[in-house]
Amino acid sequence: RRAWLQGVPINQVNGIVHGTVYLNPKQSSLKILTKKWDQPVSYRNGSFHNKLCYHENHTLEINQLQKQDSGTFRMEVEDSQSKKSDEDIQLDVYEPIPKPRVNITTRVYKDGECKVTLECTVAAIQVTYRWCKNEKDLVGKNSSTLDVELKSESDASYKCIVSNPVSEETGFIYYRSPCTWNGNIHFAFVSLAASIWLWSLAMQPLGLGLN
Repeated sequence: RRAWLQGVPINQVNGIVHGTVYLNPKQSSLKILTKKWDQPVSYRNGSFHNKLCYHENHTLEINQLQKQDSGTFRMEVEDSQSKKSDEDIQLDVYEPIPKPRVNITTRVYKDGECKVTLECTVAAIQVTYRWCKNEKDLVGKNSSTLDVELKSESDASYKCIVSNPVSEETGFIYYRSPCTWNGNIHFAFVSLAASIWLWSLAMQPLGLGLN
């Protein structure tokens, strides 16, 4: 994934709390390690030392991710002609999505028509919502609430899907005519494994740091 920072393109990587990512630039300013040619890796920052593993293809593995590990990582490299360059990777670490609940906040039954407002609640921030009815996406329904009107249907199922870039969870609620609902039944689905690979340049790194 590519992003832009002050007009300069950077790579972007998403990670999940307690997971692992692999940062590998094709190429910020707290220096965390140095690797020169055939010399062993020198770790420069104690807070990262036990979380890092440097691979010989110049990939940086970061384990046991925490929210505070988010930031811009920079690898400074020098090729065989002594030409120096650097590349940034933006790492964003997200909490895994907890299970959402689908509740009814208002319910009106009149003249054979059932009108309700469904609310999807989840203990998380920086999430997106989408709704499905009978396993079909409700296009454009991307908020935490959904207004529903039912008259002729004898039954229906609704689900709220809550996601962030690294995980996804789903909550269900069921309708039975005339205006009966039962729900708070949950289905969990993790959409992204917590390991991300990027491929390296054929360059030798001088140092890597975190802004």
